[in-house]
Amino acid sequence: MLDLNINEIGQSDYASPMILVEAPGKEPLPCIDYRLVNSNVRTQYFPLPYIEERVERVSAAKCITVIDIAKGYWQIPLSERAHDVAQPL
Repeated sequence: MLDLNINEIGQSDYASPMILVEAPGKEPLPCIDYRLVNSNVRTQYFPLPYIEERVERVSAAKCITVIDIAKGYWQIPLSERAHDVAQPL
């Protein structure tokens, strides 16, 4: 990941263990255990949209697009603070 400029070496007060999970016939998948970080994160609640309003807006649309990002979790930009907390060990 360092060679591909996907990950970087850093310093943080937080560290989450990372392991490679292997499944038969598939490439190893990096998995990070964020349970300790998650237990210290403050939950933010937002009003959920009404499904009826969303359906009405979509039904009036002339064009609808769906995007599926491969490995999307790794493509989400993080704030500087979140970047420090989310570093794997």
